Amino acid sequence: MILAIINQKGGVGKTTTTVTLGHGLAMGGKRVLLVDLDAQGNVADALGLKKRGGLYQLLVADAGERAVTPSGRMGLDVILSDKRTVEAKQILAGKSFREYALRDALDLVMDKYDVAILDAAPGVDVLQIGALVAADAFLIPVALDHLAVVGAGDALASVASLKKVGALQGDFLGVLPTMWERVSKESHQQLLQLVRQFERLVWPPVPRDVKAREAPAYGQTLWEYAPNSRALLGVQINGGCQGGYRQTLQRLLREI
Repeated sequence: MILAIINQKGGVGKTTTTVTLGHGLAMGGKRVLLVDLDAQGNVADALGLKKRGGLYQLLVADAGERAVTPSGRMGLDVILSDKRTVEAKQILAGKSFREYALRDALDLVMDKYDVAILDAAPGVDVLQIGALVAADAFLIPVALDHLAVVGAGDALASVASLKKVGALQGDFLGVLPTMWERVSKESHQQLLQLVRQFERLVWPPVPRDVKAREAPAYGQTLWEYAPNSRALLGVQINGGCQGGYRQTLQRLLREI
């Protein structure tokens, strides 16, 4: 299965979601490949790895498995990104059928993995379109602020355009609210807006947690850095657990 994590707004928790779900699946026995589609290379930071142009090698040099880097965690590998990703996008932009390039390149390595998770950069570019075309399913993390909610709608507009031309076959799994603050009026209002817009496709929210911002500085995932963090475990409301990446992971496992 190939899962794309997308939103046209930055700063919504796409990389944290990608790395946390990917490592969680690997700890559960899945063979997982993370693919960083953003030239900033934040997946490398989140895993404590040196940035390298694995994505460039995959897309431009037809490197196949040679583009893959072990993460140092059992069952978890990664195709990393760096500034050469910008050059790769420029090269792809001049090619025919460029929206299928990522899908075709991943076909060369996917036989080793149960799941690949694609961390797409914000905005619309050839790699985000390629991620949607390659994906069997996609999930949209949305920070609970107005611009991020708008970005989710814009991402779905791209999806609708691809469906019209028959280029998209993946399933929309839903919207994952992130950076939820129980006492914040804006968080509450934006969560209600998401529910009005997407109804049952809104997944339980992930609480805002400083541990999620700290973990990349130590090159660790949340499972390593803060396994009891709010972002992983959610918060207790009326005796029950509300949201968190652990609950997100459980729901994802039901979907795949």
